[in-house]
Amino acid sequence: MDQMKWIENDYIQTDNRDIGQIRRVLVVTMVLNFIATGLKLTAGFLTGALSVVADGLDSFFDGLSNVVGLVGLYITAKPPDSRHPYGHRKVETLAALIIAFLLFLTSWQLLVTAWKRLGSETGPTINLWTMVAMLVSMIIQAATSFYELRKARLLKSEVLAADAFHTRASILISLSVLGGLGLVWIGFHQADAILAAIVALVIAKIGVDILRENLPVLLDQAPVDPSQIAEVVGEVGGIESFHRVRSRGAPGSAAVDLHVRVTPEKTIQEANVIADEVRRRLLALESISDVTVHVEAQRGREEDASDLFAIAKHAASELDLIVHEVVAHSIGEDLYIEMHIGVDPRLSLGEAHHLVDDLEREILTRRPDVKGVHTHIEPATTRIQISDQVSLEEQARVSLQVHQAMEDFPDLSDPHNIRIRRDAQADGKLFVSLECKIAPEIQMTEAHLMASHLEQELSRRLEEAADVSVHLEPPDAD
Repeated sequence: MDQMKWIENDYIQTDNRDIGQIRRVLVVTMVLNFIATGLKLTAGFLTGALSVVADGLDSFFDGLSNVVGLVGLYITAKPPDSRHPYGHRKVETLAALIIAFLLFLTSWQLLVTAWKRLGSETGPTINLWTMVAMLVSMIIQAATSFYELRKARLLKSEVLAADAFHTRASILISLSVLGGLGLVWIGFHQADAILAAIVALVIAKIGVDILRENLPVLLDQAPVDPSQIAEVVGEVGGIESFHRVRSRGAPGSAAVDLHVRVTPEKTIQEANVIADEVRRRLLALESISDVTVHVEAQRGREEDASDLFAIAKHAASELDLIVHEVVAHSIGEDLYIEMHIGVDPRLSLGEAHHLVDDLEREILTRRPDVKGVHTHIEPATTRIQISDQVSLEEQARVSLQVHQAMEDFPDLSDPHNIRIRRDAQADGKLFVSLECKIAPEIQMTEAHLMASHLEQELSRRLEEAADVSVHLEPPDAD
């Protein structure tokens, strides 16, 4: 790990929206909402009209939600960092949920007050100035809603959209309140409390709508239709297949990741070019702001089986083991592998067996389709071995045994380069190696089997031999 270069600040996803402009829209909207709030609350408190006060509180929370949105945008505008690699966009979504909570709180308070007012015999005092205040505030609300909603769609902002819909609903609330004031004027005093309760329920409905629009973002509901992504990726050449297509984030700034498969013959550079093209085409969609592409090799059964050696070799390297002669075979639909494992000769048998058990478990973890792993443990060393001098008589004896053993293998001929050494660190055991000629048309599997049988025969004849190695070559190898 200390030789690896860890890039801590490689965060390509950025919020490309104009945060400054969204902030300015919120400031303008906040000022307009507080003006409408002042008009309604003044008229409501002066006349005692509970429905007007309720409408004023609705506008007040419009303005308060703008304050919450400004705070959320301040945090959202921060660039991605090591603890927030996807940026801070969800803070804006959280701010929208806070608005919904404030709406529910207001709705509850209004319902309690309206219930108490229904039992009262007194009603509010309605005059011309009350009507004027309501009409002026409605005009302000209509202008605010139109302005904010247009900017929300242009700037792709959840907070602006949530607040704009609330303001639009507030206009309908103000209209109903204005009509209710007419009923109060003609003597139906309970209309004020009833309208206040209706306003409270409408406010609660707005909160539910905001929850329904923003909770999917926090729950990582896919904001992009997978078929849309599939249509784009399917047009990129060089891709054999793709899978695990996922997206997350807010609508308009989704993060997408997927796995694409290319032929094993592709170089890493070619695979990267294909991944870059997938990324470029997906980023061209307005709804996507970040794309991660994982490239894999498309494997058939033969390629998949040959990949076992690479998996075993990598797993063994992490345990300081050496793997060779990996053989895969199947029994029915079950896959099994056999391999030779070289371990440090200084280890005890128990220590070596424990390491190899770990390797077997690791291979089965990485390849669950493998039903069993059979291993042959043998010493492996990278040290320079100091061998004792072998006498001429001993060399002649071993050479004679080699020539006699070769008589049982008619396809093998011309044993040469017979090397003999005696390892002082292995209890004086002999190590024998030699080369033989073999017809070039013989298949590799058959040739390997002959070499193994010759090694076994020589090991039987030379009881003091610790290892015998036979190398086969065609007649023209010299």
